[in-house]
Amino acid sequence: MEKICSVFFIAFMLVSCGHGGVDNEKFVIDENSQVIDVRTEQEYKEGHLKNAINIPYVEIKNKINEYVKNKDQKIILYCRSGRRSGIAEKTLKETGYTNVINAGAYEKLKKMESEKQKE
Repeated sequence: MEKICSVFFIAFMLVSCGHGGVDNEKFVIDENSQVIDVRTEQEYKEGHLKNAINIPYVEIKNKINEYVKNKDQKIILYCRSGRRSGIAEKTLKETGYTNVINAGAYEKLKKMESEKQKE
């Protein structure tokens, strides 16, 4: 029974991560991470995470090498809902980047960032 519950939990986590991003408590943004906002330039100008750069998801294949040369460097992607960052994640992995995380929705990440600053 315990094994069945474990398998169900893992399957649930995979489904719930879907295109909306990972469980944000499961990754760490550190000084070696490249945080990329894949929303439009206008959305980025309206607000973004600290130290994030902006590469719209439709441009990421052609521009990523300007910012991230090491294909094993941790790349953390986000957008408004997780859909565009999911597309960008797939694109980067197809291009050979190995450590790409779809962090999901900006508002959720911004809230987490604010809470960590209060600590």
